[in-house]
Amino acid sequence: MLFKTRCAYTTSLSEGKNCKFLAINQEPICRDLGEKKTVAHRFTILRALSAGFASAPYKLKSPKRDPDAKPLSELKYGEDGKPYMAMWSFKKQGAPGNKGPRSDLCWSLQAGNTIKLWLDEERVKDTELLGADVGAFTVCEISVASKNEESVRNGWCIKITSVRPADFSLHSISEELTCLCSSIGEARARELLRVQAHPMLEKELETQSVAFWAPVKREAQLDESGTAVRLLNWGESYPIEISAETAMWATNCTRMDWAFALLEVAIGAGALSVLVVANDFWKGGPRAVPIVSASTLFEGIADAGIWPTAFKMCMENGSVGTLEVEVCGDKVAVPGAKPPSCDDFELAGLDTELADALPVQFNLRGGDATVPALWKGYLNVGATRGQPFVAKRRRLQTMDGA
Repeated sequence: MLFKTRCAYTTSLSEGKNCKFLAINQEPICRDLGEKKTVAHRFTILRALSAGFASAPYKLKSPKRDPDAKPLSELKYGEDGKPYMAMWSFKKQGAPGNKGPRSDLCWSLQAGNTIKLWLDEERVKDTELLGADVGAFTVCEISVASKNEESVRNGWCIKITSVRPADFSLHSISEELTCLCSSIGEARARELLRVQAHPMLEKELETQSVAFWAPVKREAQLDESGTAVRLLNWGESYPIEISAETAMWATNCTRMDWAFALLEVAIGAGALSVLVVANDFWKGGPRAVPIVSASTLFEGIADAGIWPTAFKMCMENGSVGTLEVEVCGDKVAVPGAKPPSCDDFELAGLDTELADALPVQFNLRGGDATVPALWKGYLNVGATRGQPFVAKRRRLQTMDGA
């Protein structure tokens, strides 16, 4: 088969003091708080990674570990085989940094839970917390510590101690998203049940600003008539927003019209899914991160040539057309202005820099009508990185005429 995924996600091999999770942030994280004294940032957990070696009792200046010490977190697996992190509190000690014996107060965190990072001037000065600003919807490795028994009884169980952006995107961990709920109602109901089972998590877990993952139906439509691009008929009755920056980053395109052309192709091929984040403070409704499956787009293609597919799309004249994939057999080096934005998604738009790539394009054919180069770009077989920028979009325009 011509298509071969280059996604190679592995967990961190270094065990830290506190337990680690793979998570995605819902809003941009800026070290400059502006006029705000405290800002709440939300992270949706995608996977529990490692338990860490923190234990209790513990004395900061003690040369040896207490033989009776018990771990404050353990990585466990449920009956469904999915990992979760069991965490415990500890008795408060007078000296800063010391911990008393481990408490019986216990809770757990798992994929789908959304937890908060409270950022204020004091925490901004903590160089171990943030290395730099973090853009919205960035996959991060976060470290989480449990708090003492007194804090837990007041509803404050955890503290995010570090946020480190990962060097891969959601494309590398798309299989992890199947652990999330498939609708906003299911996600909110599950979080409410979690809070009922663990009342100490009431202040830590989000029950409204939740995230879920869902495949997009082939009947979905991109609506660009307003100030923001919306996805309609995608599987739910309400629309979801996709920002231009997010769309370009997720599709490795440096122009907005090219990015949405690829999303249209992915919709028609049944190769698009979305990570949806709901926040009642957002006026435009839920926001989404599009995830294009390149393996679905190239399914059944064995070598170079023009390959008709079974994928159907609506043409400009209202009739139904069939997508075809055109693949060049000769690898080329592309001397573009910038590398693609995420190197774990194999497709890249035209204005890009690639060391080794195969030219590809998607055409739309139906009867006597043809839309050539509905999307045109490269299948990247080299490692690249870069940053997207914003442009304007026109509907269903062939890229040959751009």
